[in-house]
Amino acid sequence: SMALFKDGELVHMLERHHIEGRSADMIAENLKSAFDEYC
Repeated sequence: SMALFKDGELVHMLERHHIEGRSADMIAENLKSAFDEYC
């Protein structure tokens, strides 16, 4: 699992079942979208 916090508040959570079975590109796109939205 991965979590993204902003100012101590959880803003995005990527849980294990969202990671397993997905390509690195799919996971990277999910994380990029979260960073673009919250950072």
